[in-house]
Amino acid sequence: MGAWKQLNQQDVYLTTYTAKKSWNVNSNTLQTEGIRYYHAASSSLEDKYYLKPTDLVGGPTSGSEDPTFHAPLLHAGIRQLYFKHHNIYSGSLEQSSSFDTYMQSSLETGSRALDGSALVYTIPKSRFGTHIEPGSFSMGEFKKYVDDDYSNGFLIADANTLHDDGEGALRLGNVSGSLGGTIIYPHGRVIITNSDADIHYRQVPLQDMEWKSNVPIYTYNYTVRLSDYEFNHTQNPTALTGSDNRVRNELTGSAFQPYITTVGLYNDSNELIGVGKLSKPLPKSKNTETTIQIKLDI
Repeated sequence: MGAWKQLNQQDVYLTTYTAKKSWNVNSNTLQTEGIRYYHAASSSLEDKYYLKPTDLVGGPTSGSEDPTFHAPLLHAGIRQLYFKHHNIYSGSLEQSSSFDTYMQSSLETGSRALDGSALVYTIPKSRFGTHIEPGSFSMGEFKKYVDDDYSNGFLIADANTLHDDGEGALRLGNVSGSLGGTIIYPHGRVIITNSDADIHYRQVPLQDMEWKSNVPIYTYNYTVRLSDYEFNHTQNPTALTGSDNRVRNELTGSAFQPYITTVGLYNDSNELIGVGKLSKPLPKSKNTETTIQIKLDI
């Protein structure tokens, strides 16, 4: 049997911390993890608003026939969101506006440049949480081509591996290499804009990826304070004897104190919403206050 105690507002508080999980996804499980890739290509001026059937490009799915989508629309979308006010050649920000271009850094290393073609990878939010940890993303099979044979259909050359420099820019070969693309940390978007890398990755789109996710963990803390004069009598039915339910003789001594093994949390409707188990039975003190701390992660 149990005993009840009302918790006050000051007995309950919320804390949070961010769990960073490392993800290493190889090329064989890329689509299983929900990662998709799409080709974005600009259209000519006359076709800007009147798209043609030839603009339709297949998009990857898992376990079903590939759907089709408009590569020019995707190109226009990412340009509007991320590249509109950047110089196409230098990547520097040319003007500001009321449009949100998701600037992640004011440093020059965060430059962006979008030409006529790009390859866009999308990572599900369930795999990166609130955002991808800056500086943690890399992509490509880190092996060299034999005799610099770029016709190999299974590997991406070291020169075309992508490394996140921590400021939103993807660098070719290493974090100090030339600009290869852009990563949008809070959206899980990887956009390859370098023409050579774009061609290589479109030929072999399934490649190894690694990154760190940021997942907030919310902890509800409940403090149960038992005064020295409270809960000093057992309510366990096995402690009773006889037809009048008297406490057993061996439990009536002054040295006897009940033990606490479980704490249940109830809402205002007396519905059990959580159970906390102590690692070992805790003897209830009748001389000092007893405090039990309960943590519930959500």
